[in-house]
Formats: sequence, structure tokens, C-alpha cells
Amino acid sequence: MLSASELAAAESACSRVLSGTADASDRQKAAFFRGLMRFLQVVQSGMAQDTDEQGAPIYSPPKHGQLRQALADIETAIGLDGPMKGDALALRVTVNQVLGNSAQAQVDIGKAIDAAPGSATPYVQRALEHERARNIDAALSDLDRAVAIDPASGVALSARATLLRRLGLLVRARADFIAAAALGPPFRRLALIHKSEVELRAGDLKAAYDDLLTAAREGGDMTAVTQTVTNADLLVRAGDLALEKLKNPAAAEEHYRDAGQLAGDNWGGVLGLARVAETRGDRAAAIALYKRILAATEATPKLYERMLASFRLKQLTTPMKRSDAGPFRSAFDVGVTAGKGSPDGLKRIALIIGQGDYRTLASLPNPPRDAAVMANALADMGFDAVEIAENLDVADLRSVPAMVAKKAAQADVVLVFYAGHGVEAAGVNYLIPVDAAPKSDDDLKTGALALTDLTAAAAWAKRGALVIVDACRDDPFAEARAVVASRAAASQKKDAALPRLHPGLATMATVASNSVVLYSTAPGEAALDGEGLDSPFVRALLETLTTPNQTFATVVRDTTAGVVRKTDGQQRPAAYGVAPPVALLPPIAPE
Repeated sequence: MLSASELAAAESACSRVLSGTADASDRQKAAFFRGLMRFLQVVQSGMAQDTDEQGAPIYSPPKHGQLRQALADIETAIGLDGPMKGDALALRVTVNQVLGNSAQAQVDIGKAIDAAPGSATPYVQRALEHERARNIDAALSDLDRAVAIDPASGVALSARATLLRRLGLLVRARADFIAAAALGPPFRRLALIHKSEVELRAGDLKAAYDDLLTAAREGGDMTAVTQTVTNADLLVRAGDLALEKLKNPAAAEEHYRDAGQLAGDNWGGVLGLARVAETRGDRAAAIALYKRILAATEATPKLYERMLASFRLKQLTTPMKRSDAGPFRSAFDVGVTAGKGSPDGLKRIALIIGQGDYRTLASLPNPPRDAAVMANALADMGFDAVEIAENLDVADLRSVPAMVAKKAAQADVVLVFYAGHGVEAAGVNYLIPVDAAPKSDDDLKTGALALTDLTAAAAWAKRGALVIVDACRDDPFAEARAVVASRAAASQKKDAALPRLHPGLATMATVASNSVVLYSTAPGEAALDGEGLDSPFVRALLETLTTPNQTFATVVRDTTAGVVRKTDGQQRPAAYGVAPPVALLPPIAPE
């Protein structure tokens, strides 16, 4: 990655060529590279914005006006005779894809292929357009063509590997990530990180762990500050894997401490040390570490790590009570401070479900943690009751609507949060139990929970209900079938993409008059899981759910804006229903 000064210097050098008497070929090169430098400067300036309340960088996507000069240079390069017409067309495709001008990008892709038939880049770009249109077979075909044209194209290898991983074709994905990593910077680090995720899905925990550690030792592919933060985060992820999967607390402790040496404000590492202390039975040390996080993060009350530390501290310091019968247990009975009731007299309850420990499908580490943090945040806000359920099997999950309806009928405002796997089949959305292993869409009718059953139950609330669904991921069953195949096969090089259910969830056709349903991403799309402790959606949601007296409409609007900002526009939540005119969150109690 070039620094801002290096980009400016390169732009000036190109300007000198263009102001001189160079021939058409050299002028084309200068116009192309000046356009590229100007484009990169705008993109990098958008990355260098302030951080949000949780310390995450705020990225500002470029607008058309900011790229006017870059586009003018690219137009000049396209209009000149020379060997870079195809490159210039491909660059204009990239600019238009960044700006969201898909129609213009597709026109230029065809021109770029005609101008430079030996270039892999336009095929990668067209594959992206196919993916956006959910034409997976066409996307894979274009990526195969790109790699055939240039087997050393890191962009093509990485894009194909990412798609193959989503399809569950893990042997082929692993091979592409290995090839991309072998190219060195700037592809090596990211390829190793993604390969680690492939190894986890394939069941090779040691390989996944080794990949993370190797990636954490990379250098020279980013600025010094970014490299420090990135390597610290990778060490924390390696520590989590060592602690949770490899059952090696000594190695985990080493990685958490190394992360702290690199970045002293990496609270994920401190959380890890506290969890190591809990594993060893050292309650006093764990309490001290959680208190350290809370004391140091007072200025960032919405920080996810702070909320998780608060939840764990309450569990360690509050006497435990007997759990409620049934799948839900009161969060107040597992260490969360009990709500004091709402000053406006409305009874508010929250029912939280986190599904992570799937037995056949890909496990999801974030939902159980997200559920704990969500319960803690809502209890702190003053909800009268907060109940939490984790890792429900089919019997327990299908019993949830009856329990929700009973509790909702006794409340004014109800918030239901579900995090876990979810799929759409024949227009019906299903939430998936941890023991699910359906062989066909029909099996979902009896082996999963229809989302409409849950939303209908929540609608029994007297004043309003919000049902939040963070379940919009790729089809987990197609992946599970492919994982089994990949473990048994020596090679999948000739395999085609497997039949899949629709990615993401379907739109909600009808919603009760007093209810709103909020998806973590748009229908038919897959949400981002994030690279750390939590998903981008949950971080944005927590920012809105920790501000008192917000209405339903405000929570939905601000959460959506936060997700779009945190994912650089790659993810946009969807909401259904008409927000009731009542405060979702309690007002501040008078002193």
C-alpha cells in the first residue's frame, strides 16, 4: 500500500509527462496511472476518517464528484492508441463498481474483454456482477476463465477461493488460497486468514491455528500502525482458537499477552486473559481483568468488549439462582443486574436466542456471545425482564413461540433477538436448531422453526414488538453436504457447484400492525460475520440499544446507518412493518 505522499508524488510525475511532448503510448500510460493514483487517493482518504464510539474506523465511500478527475484521466487513456486501453477500461469498471453504477460497469467489462482478451481482470469483474445477480454458476465460470488466463493472478485466485468457500467446496478453495498466499504481499496475509477459516470448516483445527499465527507474523503489506493493530487482532483470534477448540490455555495466554504488547488497547486480548483465568479456576484474577477493562473503557460505554466484560463480571460476582423451567432462563438469574422498571410505566421484556454450537452445520462462535452482550445491554437499559436461551435443539426451538406469546401478552413492549443459522425455502424463512440435519426442503417444516411463528407470537405485545433476526448467512446445509464430500475426496477439481437453497432470507409478506421485523441484511443476501468477537450488525445494533428513550423507528434507522457505515456499504439491513408510536427503550429514570 502506497502512502499518501507516495501517491501524490506518482500523480505529479504523471502530470509532468502529460504536460510534455510524449508520444500517444506514453501519454496513455501517464493518463492511466494518474487516474489510478487519483482514485487510490480518494479511496484511502475515505479510510482515514475518524473512529466511531467503539473505536472502529469509519470509512466514507467515495462520491462521483470526488472521482471526477480520476474518471477524466481514465477517459483520456481509453481514447488514446496504445497497449493500455483494456487496463483503462477495467479501471473504469472498478470505479463504477465502487460507485454502484452496475449498468455502466457491465458495458465496460465487455469492451475490456474485447480490448485485452488475454487479461484476467475483466473476467473477475464480471464474476462480481454475476454474484450480485446471484448467478453463481456464471460467476464461477468467469473465475475459472480468469485463473486459466493468468494462474498467478492473486485477485482471480482469491476471488475464486472465496466463492468456492461459500459453496462449501473446501478442497478447491484451500488450493486457491495456498496459491494466492504463495504470491506474497499483498495477497499472502488475507489468503492465510481465509484459509484458516476453510481449515476450521473442514475440521483441521491445527492447520487453522497455524495459518492465523503465520498471518500474524506478516509484514510489509500495510502501514506500520495498521499492521500493528491487524497482527494484534490475529493473535487474539489465534488465542481464542487455542483456548476454545485446541484446549490449550497456555498457548492462548501467550498469544493474548503478545497482542497486548503490540496494541495495549486491544481489549479482546484482555478478555482472553480473563477467560484463561476462569478456565484455571482463578476467579480473583478474572474479576481483576474484567474490572480493568471496565475502568479503562468508561469513555466508550457502547464498546462490545466492555459489555461482554460487564456480563462476565456480573456472573462471577452475583450469587446464582435456579434457572427458569424451559429453554429460556432469566438473565437476572445468571448474574445480570435486574431491571428497575421503566419510568414511563410500560412493561418491557426481551427474549434473546443465540445459536452457535451446531452439531452438523458450521458452528457460529459469535451468536452465544452476542446473546450474552445483548441481554446485558437491555438489562442495563432498564427492561423489566430479560431472558436468554442458547443452543436450542429442534424440540426446544419449536416450543419458543408458545412461550413468547404467553410472555408478550403480559407486556407492553417486546424485543426478540435471534442469532444463528437461518434459511429460506419455497418463500418461507426458517430458524435452525443446533441438531438440524434436513435432507430436503420438506424436512424444514418439522425440523426447524418458521420465522412467521415467532413474529406472530411476539405480536401479542400490547403496544409494540421488535423481532431482530441476525440469521442471513449462506445456505448452511449445502455447505455441510459439501464439507462431508470434501473430507472424503482427494480432489474436487472437477466438481460443479452444489444445489443450494436461496442465500439469505426471503422478504416478510405480512407483519402484524404493532410489529417490526429487522433483518441483519437485505433479503437474498448473506450478512458479514465479522473478523472478531462479533458481527458488524450486532455492533451497530448495540450502539442504538444503549441510548435511552429511542423509538422503534429510530432504532431501526440508526442501526441500518451504522451497519452500512461499518461494512463500507456491503451490508444493508432490511425492516418490515410499521413502527408503532411508542418508545422501544425506557427513558432515563429521574434522580
